[in-house]
Amino acid sequence: MQSGIVRLGLAFLLACGAIWQPPVLRAQAPDASAAPATTSGPEAAEADQQYSLSVEVEVVTVPVTATNSDGEFVTDLDLNEFTIFDNGAPQKIESFELSQEPLSLAILVETSSRIQSLLPEVRSAGILFTQLIVGESGEGAVLTFDRDVKLVQDFTGDADRIETSFRNLQPGGDPVRLSDAIARALFLLQRRPEGRRRVIVVISEARDQGSSNSLGLVLRSAQQLGISVYTVGLSTLRSMMGRPASQGVASPFPAGVAARPTPANQPPTPDAQTNWGAANMNVLALIAELVSTAQNLVAGNPLAVTATATGGQDFSSGGKGELEQALGRIGEELRNQYMLTYRPNNLDNPGF
Repeated sequence: MQSGIVRLGLAFLLACGAIWQPPVLRAQAPDASAAPATTSGPEAAEADQQYSLSVEVEVVTVPVTATNSDGEFVTDLDLNEFTIFDNGAPQKIESFELSQEPLSLAILVETSSRIQSLLPEVRSAGILFTQLIVGESGEGAVLTFDRDVKLVQDFTGDADRIETSFRNLQPGGDPVRLSDAIARALFLLQRRPEGRRRVIVVISEARDQGSSNSLGLVLRSAQQLGISVYTVGLSTLRSMMGRPASQGVASPFPAGVAARPTPANQPPTPDAQTNWGAANMNVLALIAELVSTAQNLVAGNPLAVTATATGGQDFSSGGKGELEQALGRIGEELRNQYMLTYRPNNLDNPGF
């Protein structure tokens, strides 16, 4: 086997079982203004209620990505170069191939006011999903989340509809209900026909606030359903640098008192503040964000945790153009995955 790295969805190995006791997730009422869907069903009549995700696991599918020391994908491996262990027991691989299954992709986009200045860049990413990820035989759905979770485009193979849903993204309110958005996507993906790969891509800040579903419960559901989640982190600090001061937190200083000192011997007039840069961003909000970011790093990054737990990958997009690069890398990985399947031979062991 060529030297390099083989990364697989370890979560799927840990999560397989005979019959899963389904957790109960909370579903938000669907948005009545969602774009026309390619399918119809009982979802249109759902209210804000609890629903169950359930799956019977007899054959486990494991996505595997292999790269060499240069980070290039390796696509010429043989079956005898792979070994699967499940709960410590070796398993017989029933099928092995580069994935040819059509893709069902749920795209989750944060639209909170916190990342408003980044929305133009996000809007332009719609074409990348249609070109690099969905492909001719694939389908995509677009959901937005802030204080609400909305289905703005149900599953469709129409590239124009996906791109239009991105062009029409509008900023909403706070907080950022990441876990609830993933839960909604899992519920939608579970309804897709068999024989399709089901994947979620999240474009968001690394924060989760106000969700009624716990992240742990959502991750367990994704593992049991065999759904990988890829995440692309948006830079809150970069967003705030492009946000007018009037959109930040209110200044505690009295009128006429500068939020930031100007150079020595220069009166803090409005023009001087503008030239010195204080009028172009809210310094107090930026400081608060720096403190919050440090706290989030200590507590853990929910995007990285989600991607790792579900066999996906986490990317950051702190600089201009990095969002496009991350989505391009995700598209490459999905096109170069091996799909291994096996039937667990130790279902009677504890934990199944």
